[in-house]
Amino acid sequence: MFVALHFPQNASGTLTSGGSMANLVAHTVIRNLAAGYDVRKEGIGGLKKPLRFYASDQVHSCHQKALETLGLGSKSLVEVPTDDRQRMRLDALEAAIADDRANGLQPACVIGTAGTTNTVAIDDLAAIADLCERESLWFHVDGCIGGVLRLAPDHAHLVKGIERAGSVAIDPHKWLHTPFEAGAVLIKDPDAHFATFEMHGPYLQMQERGMIAGKFLADYGLELSRGFRALKVWMAFKEQGAAKFGRLIAQDIGYAQYMAQQIAAYPSLELVAPVDLNIVCFRYVAADEDASKMLNTEIMLRLQERGLAVPSDTTVDGKHGLRCAFNNHRTRFEDIDGFLVDVVQIAEEILSEPA
Repeated sequence: MFVALHFPQNASGTLTSGGSMANLVAHTVIRNLAAGYDVRKEGIGGLKKPLRFYASDQVHSCHQKALETLGLGSKSLVEVPTDDRQRMRLDALEAAIADDRANGLQPACVIGTAGTTNTVAIDDLAAIADLCERESLWFHVDGCIGGVLRLAPDHAHLVKGIERAGSVAIDPHKWLHTPFEAGAVLIKDPDAHFATFEMHGPYLQMQERGMIAGKFLADYGLELSRGFRALKVWMAFKEQGAAKFGRLIAQDIGYAQYMAQQIAAYPSLELVAPVDLNIVCFRYVAADEDASKMLNTEIMLRLQERGLAVPSDTTVDGKHGLRCAFNNHRTRFEDIDGFLVDVVQIAEEILSEPA
């Protein structure tokens, strides 16, 4: 994973239960550094200025939950407006940072997203890295979906700049096909990572020899007892190889592009977001937005109840529709064709029913 992200080999990392915990670990390190004092001893009551973390308005909800858990409150997460492709607007980000500084708040971190959960939008990571350098802010990347894009050579450019982040969260149980549960966080400053979590009771004294000689993994995260998640990830790479995972990533993106092309052939269907990676958001067109939400929600429920497919639903820029994420290596083009036929048939069935 370090190689795939072009992170230095002396960076530290830990395997977690998932992306939410991975992001929480990173934010804990960032909070403790930004505080400027021993926050582990004194608590957050010693903060001279409230901390602020910035992310796009498409950011995953786990970031708010993490900052609430850290005692910083939901107000510490500033959601920055996005453009017409759901990417964080750099002008709005700069304005938000300047405004907070003028009001006596302390900007601490910018969270760039490498693949939003809603539409897989990727923020301009290189531009955010430049801004963070100018503003002396920590740059964190939520790469739980797209953080491993460097494994796919034809798509690696989409996450240019990720190697400049101070920390990156990824989810091996997404595009690395690792069985649940497996999240990971990589942090460039191993000393800050260690200082955030290191703690030993009399029952776990470190030794230079024996079973717990060397680094103790509990010193890099919140969990003490845990499963051997790293083994699953390591074995998958040993068996399949990084190049194969890259091909599977490219394959999923290809299926999403194919689905977008097929949707364009149906007069009754429309995309509700650009298709950049492996997620397609679309809908069956109805008379108005209220009717569209009711119709597409019912389409989704009947698809699920009949065992035909398991799409989710979402709202993008006020447009409600179906959301399809490609991750299964067994998917074939005919599956996509059949799914769209089912969507249209169920929609026509619903529309023909008495009101």
